Parts: sequence; structure tokens; C-alpha cells
Amino acid sequence: MKRRQISPAALPAIGQPFAGGFYAGRIYFDGAECALIDAGREFETSAHWWGHDGPRPRIRGATHRFDGMANTLAMSAEGSAIATHVLGMNIRGTWGWHIPSIEELNVMRGNLLQLPDWNHRLCEDALQAFRCAHQYWSSTQKENAATAWLMGMYPWAVPDTNWVSGCNGIRPVKVLQIKADAFVHEPSTDIATTVAVCDLGGLTASPAVAEVLGHFINEDTGRFYGRTDDLLAQLAMIAGEARP
Repeated sequence: MKRRQISPAALPAIGQPFAGGFYAGRIYFDGAECALIDAGREFETSAHWWGHDGPRPRIRGATHRFDGMANTLAMSAEGSAIATHVLGMNIRGTWGWHIPSIEELNVMRGNLLQLPDWNHRLCEDALQAFRCAHQYWSSTQKENAATAWLMGMYPWAVPDTNWVSGCNGIRPVKVLQIKADAFVHEPSTDIATTVAVCDLGGLTASPAVAEVLGHFINEDTGRFYGRTDDLLAQLAMIAGEARP
């Protein structure tokens, strides 16, 4: 799926308003780095991952650990009411929202809970903070099982799985791809940008150089004998004599 691209210079600080939501951090997948945007608690809801009677589904296209949009599209195609609802949401005049993948939830938990006004015990200090009374569904289903990954938004929380018939929090997110060429830089400038060019023409034909080399290199074996410091010193003398 082609994503809108943005410059990294346009990214605000973590937790600040951005692109219809709140900037939650960067996530890398499918060979590209993306900005993750959280819709905020105003658009949070509770829902069943799969709200139908009958056998619990195993949706092959919803097992992506990073690509939540691909998961949500696969869920909607199989008849998930909450997936279809989130895909059709217009949040603050913007579209393109989906149910986060488990790694997108991980980024949100790791980044947003560090903000000083996001009290993870009360979860009431920031308008975009999490309602910590329950866990949050990801759109990532466990492979070969009728369960899906979910996570509580606490500093100590780790991913877990539960039956898709369960009811948990749903927090819409979206991603915007960061322009790849923004990470291509000019060569490092911590070294000299100009390199002295020496004209070595005629060096091998110099009788003085040949005489010095003859003192250090055995003509029969081609082996070097002596100290390199002495060789360099004598060559430097020749070079100095050759200067005008």
C-alpha cells in the first residue's frame, strides 16, 4: 500500500499534535521508516476483535507484526465489524486509520508512557493518555491460532494473546512514511575535504631513489631489510633536496 511521505523535519516532539492525531514515534518495516500517529483517547473504544458467533477465525492476512494497516484490511475483508469501522473513521478531518499492530502498540507504550503528564496509574492527566482499565487489542493475530496479540499500557507490560472473542480497548493509529532520501547525507566533514596531490612522475627513474632502495631491498630475494623509519627519512631527504 502506497503511503504519503513526509520530511523528518516536519516531525514534532513525542506526544505533540500531528497529522490529525498525536505523534507517537518512528517504526521501521517493509524497508521504510514511518511516523506513527496515535488518534488519542477521544477516539478510543472497546470492542470484540471478532464480534460474530460461530468458530473463531484464523485470518492469514492479519499476522503482520508491524503492518497494522495490512492486518486491519484483512480483518475487514473477513467480516470484522470493528476493523471496518476503524478503516472508515474520519479523525479530526483526516483518514487512513487502522487498528495498530502489536509492534505499533509496543512503540506507543515505550514512548508515550515516558511523557511526564501521562500518569500511568491514573491515566487522566493528558487528554490523549490511555484508559488503563483494560488491555488493548492489536490487529496482529497469532499464527495458526484463533487468538490475537494484545497489550496493557503500563511500563511493565509485555505482549500477550487472548481469544478473538474477547472485548478489549481499540486505539486507532496511522502511519506516514518518512522520505527515504532524507537519510542520504553528504560525506562526513570531520576530515579534510582537500587532499594534496603529489606528482610522482619520474620517481622510479630517479638514481637517488634507486640507490636508497638498493640499501634496503635485496635484489635477489626482493625482501626488505632494515628499519622503515630509516628508509622514510632518507626518501624525505631526497624529496627535500628536490624542492625548489
